[in-house]
Amino acid sequence: MKTLKKIYSNKKVRLAAGLLVGAAVLGWAWCVTTCPKVGVINFSVAQSKAKLYQSVIAEQKKYEEQIQLRIVADSTGLEKEYAELEKKKATMNPEEYRKKVVSLQRRFAAIQEKYRPAVERIVAASQMALKSAEKEIAEAIEKTAKEKCVKVLLPVQNVIYVDTKADMTDTFVKNLDKLVVSVPYPDPAKLGG
Repeated sequence: MKTLKKIYSNKKVRLAAGLLVGAAVLGWAWCVTTCPKVGVINFSVAQSKAKLYQSVIAEQKKYEEQIQLRIVADSTGLEKEYAELEKKKATMNPEEYRKKVVSLQRRFAAIQEKYRPAVERIVAASQMALKSAEKEIAEAIEKTAKEKCVKVLLPVQNVIYVDTKADMTDTFVKNLDKLVVSVPYPDPAKLGG
């Protein structure tokens, strides 16, 4: 005990110990302020920026436009009937007019229902395309967390409040773009259903 008192009574030793403690406190403070424990990724923003998501969205949009063209082609006659009905509206009984409008709406709904399975296959194709890049997406998330020295990355949609310093979206997009730009998009018509 006397030896410790003797050592600690030395001014140089006390100064060195104080510097070590100060350095440890400063290191801890730096880590706490510059390395957040939790980060967030805004996947909605990532989808609008990352090349992978853009390639899938472009393919999905292409197929959806084809379906939309078919719906428009199938409903052209209904549009003409509705235009004629509107011209005759003033001379028609309100109940008769309502029945004809309801009939046209039902027929249009039947056309849309006819293409519902095709739309579902398009959505399934998009999900399959993204699933094929699951490994790269996970790798980009992990790389982002390591680069930004965070312990937890959450989707921003699950967070009530987030400081802008915790947003890792741009870093995630950059990392994902380095790993994968596009993925094969399956032909929805071949998915069955």
